[in-house]
Amino acid sequence: MTLSLKGQLADWKYARGNTIRFLQQLTDKDLNRQLPRKTFVTIYQQIIEMAWVQRCFTKAIDAKTLNDMDWESPAYATKEELLEQMALFDERMIQILEKCDGTEEIDWFGQSKNINEHISSLQSHEMMHLGQIIAFCHCLGISIPQDVSKSMHLTG
Repeated sequence: MTLSLKGQLADWKYARGNTIRFLQQLTDKDLNRQLPRKTFVTIYQQIIEMAWVQRCFTKAIDAKTLNDMDWESPAYATKEELLEQMALFDERMIQILEKCDGTEEIDWFGQSKNINEHISSLQSHEMMHLGQIIAFCHCLGISIPQDVSKSMHLTG
């Protein structure tokens, strides 16, 4: 794994750690409150989508393409089941990134992106959803887990 990928993986672990803390610490009621969105209308559904996108991005490194990925995320019956899957997805991504030498290219629907761009896009996707989750928590009066607030230096 290149030094730049190691840095990106550290950033990923920071973001994913905050996602996991939300999933572990919010109540089922708060995870399933309706959000003013057209899709992924609960925090739980957003986290499922975040995990599934990671799965697809990881598979795309091996396949060298994002084309033909199964983007339809499954339903997870419990947050424990989802946490188990997320741990497996994280483990698989680390295994694949450890083999990368920085020359990998991934076809993004006809446009080629190098491995660093690919991982940056995944990281951006995770952080975008974290920002949305934080905003929805503020708007809906859902308490943000204390360690997420501390980790992300949130105030107010």
